[in-house]
Amino acid sequence: MNQEVGSIMSYIYKIFPVKVYDKPVPEGFQTPSLYFPEPFVFESPDTVSTFKKTFSLSVKLFHKDSQKASDEAERIADAIRTKRNLIPLLKPDGEETGDYIRISRIETRIADSGVAIIQLTWNSRYYYEKEQYTPLQDVGVDSGVK
Repeated sequence: MNQEVGSIMSYIYKIFPVKVYDKPVPEGFQTPSLYFPEPFVFESPDTVSTFKKTFSLSVKLFHKDSQKASDEAERIADAIRTKRNLIPLLKPDGEETGDYIRISRIETRIADSGVAIIQLTWNSRYYYEKEQYTPLQDVGVDSGVK
């Protein structure tokens, strides 16, 4: 799991403190609970020195019935929206880095009986590897007038 997904898990857990699963949900799982699968990721060019990865995370919220699941999913989504879609990025030890993840899109929907989905989408930028080279030194220029 990457740092961004861990930060999102922590943020949502603070809003809705229930049992959290990040591996396939076992038989007889607890309700209410949350399931965080691995996000869907695709990349695209960004700038001359960076590429962009777009993450799409489908968080499943399990509750006693569909209405309660939907209500809680929307409450979580609204809590993110009211903070301008910014989620603090955390270090592995849980301390805030001072950076944020900007959620570009939030959707909620009922998926099944007692299950709601919170669909979160965000972009991250990464630098291309730079080639190592020896810097140019001692350049001489001969110039003259013709």
